[in-house]
Amino acid sequence: MDRDEGSRCVVVSSSVADRVLLPEDLPCFTVGDVLKKVLQLVAESADHVCTVLFFLSPTEAPVVDDFCRGFSTEKLCYRLVVSAQDRYAGDLERVLSVRTSRITEEEVRFLAARAFAVPDGGQTAVDPEKTVLAAAGISDRDSQSDLKELINIGRNLSLERDTEKLLRAILYLSKKITGADAGSIFLVEGNAQGGRQIRFKYSHTFSKDLAYEEFVMACDTSSIAGYVAVTGEVLNIPDVYALEEGLPYEFNRSYDRAHGYRTKSMLVVPMRNHLDQIVGVIQLLNSKEGQARSYTGNEAFEIRLASPQDFERLVVAFKPRYERLLEAVAGQAAIALENNLLIRRITEQFEEFVKASVTAIESQDPATSGHSARVARICVALAEAVNGEEGGHFRDVSFSASGLKELELAGLLHDFGKVYVDPAVYLKGKKLYGRDMDLLKMRLAFLHRTIELVHAEEEGGLRLTRPRDREERCRRLQERKKRELENLGRIEALVDVLNEPTLRDTDPEQLLAQIDELSTELAYRDLVDAPIPILSDRERENLAIKRGSLNADERRIIESHVRHTYTFVSKIPWPPEYGEIPEIVARHHEKLDGSGYPDGLAGEENIGLPARMMTLADIFDALTAPDRPYKKSVPMERALAILRAEAAEGKLDRHLVELFIEKGIYRKALRKAAG
Repeated sequence: MDRDEGSRCVVVSSSVADRVLLPEDLPCFTVGDVLKKVLQLVAESADHVCTVLFFLSPTEAPVVDDFCRGFSTEKLCYRLVVSAQDRYAGDLERVLSVRTSRITEEEVRFLAARAFAVPDGGQTAVDPEKTVLAAAGISDRDSQSDLKELINIGRNLSLERDTEKLLRAILYLSKKITGADAGSIFLVEGNAQGGRQIRFKYSHTFSKDLAYEEFVMACDTSSIAGYVAVTGEVLNIPDVYALEEGLPYEFNRSYDRAHGYRTKSMLVVPMRNHLDQIVGVIQLLNSKEGQARSYTGNEAFEIRLASPQDFERLVVAFKPRYERLLEAVAGQAAIALENNLLIRRITEQFEEFVKASVTAIESQDPATSGHSARVARICVALAEAVNGEEGGHFRDVSFSASGLKELELAGLLHDFGKVYVDPAVYLKGKKLYGRDMDLLKMRLAFLHRTIELVHAEEEGGLRLTRPRDREERCRRLQERKKRELENLGRIEALVDVLNEPTLRDTDPEQLLAQIDELSTELAYRDLVDAPIPILSDRERENLAIKRGSLNADERRIIESHVRHTYTFVSKIPWPPEYGEIPEIVARHHEKLDGSGYPDGLAGEENIGLPARMMTLADIFDALTAPDRPYKKSVPMERALAILRAEAAEGKLDRHLVELFIEKGIYRKALRKAAG
């Protein structure tokens, strides 16, 4: 390796080598001992400054950074690229980029070009911070402030997830660094014809509160922003009213005339993503960092431009050094915007997946259509009510935005396990399935016919007896027939009553005992001389159900949906902020007294607050929803009374129940459902 090659190179740790594709046209080394390689490179550089771009894991980055800081800038200049599976939360001062996906050859070249950048006319690679200072010839105070802001921008942009806030932050920080009075951000996007267009996305002016609206313009060189978006060239224009003749672009003065503003100096830079593609443009107007003024770093918002004289006296051209600084800001901004776009797309795709999952649930159990969405809304409303509590039991509890989203997603998916359960069980509206009830009715009808037939045969046989005995025996026979048919009718009525599911625990054994008593005289046999049963063992078991419509086996099948839900949801690679979703859905049928399922957990220490919220929401919706096949909806007063009774018995969180009722969350939930 010759000296010049050794002066600039890429060093990749073997721990991340499988995530970095190295181009053949760059001096690249893949090593296991990075620190040893640093010592070798510095020694071989001799009189040259050794400039190194490292690709490291998150654990290696601080170690290598600390080691490299021990060398003088005349010996070693370095930058770090961190290859992380997740976001990197370490010190970003020397980190050029953080990548969570595989890094392509093109990306390596782009990152290397940024790391190896030298000032115009420079012969050797130097520390980029030193480069800015030497090239610009500015005061330490000014430069240190700019570099500090540049580092802060990188840190802030990497953390912001709201695109609108991100755009505001990009523009505000860009204006603060350059002392600009106004600025705009344009985004390059595709159009319906398959080409590109430019969207005027955001604008702000310190000196005037000017309204703006988004609009779309052609992506060509006729406008200043379009020219920069097409060519990638940085424009630093001292006065846009004095543009030279023959330029492809021109400045449109109509906005100035309409708002009484005077655009003078302008700095326009392209926003390049990690693939060196232009995704937007930052346009800054009217620098107020006049040469005669002492630097404060706050000129952008301290100096107001009101009169025409102010624009002439206080506005100056943007300093050349800001071209490179703003390019760095624009590069960071472009990557942050693309990351946000990617995250938004992933989020939208995931939410569509959740909606599809809910559709699958409801197709399996159409009788409870809308239940998952209602439970999710109630849970979020409860959490927001908790956030609003400044005193009382929940004064120290707070749900973040991601916590609210976590609760919403858990609510939408809490019943997904139903797709693994036979739909007939969910649709069982009575204690007996429809086909079973039909068979029972047919058997009782057959018994009715049998009674009539047997009695008709007996009456026919009486014709052979003496008239004196016939009349009395016929009378007794008719009385018995009438009594048996009446008893059979009462049995049929009792079966109808028993077949109806009940909301609270009842004692159907009393009614079954009446059936047994009424059946004592109904011992008839069928056509093959087998006894005709009034109730089979299975029918008796189902009609003996004290609450609802499910027997013990069916209830176990229903309860299994919780474990199926947990198994499904726990396989989803949730981000850390949604990591509690499997636990929440697994506990939404547990009760504080241990009477819930599937694990019979007891106590707040074992059942988290989000799960207790979902339990309450699930019970409330089950009580009030009009779409359950086994019951009618319960009047609101009774539903709230049941919730309070469950809380008094130690089953539900009494603090949540009272908050739910006192804040009228149940009314809001019903209004949203109706809407």
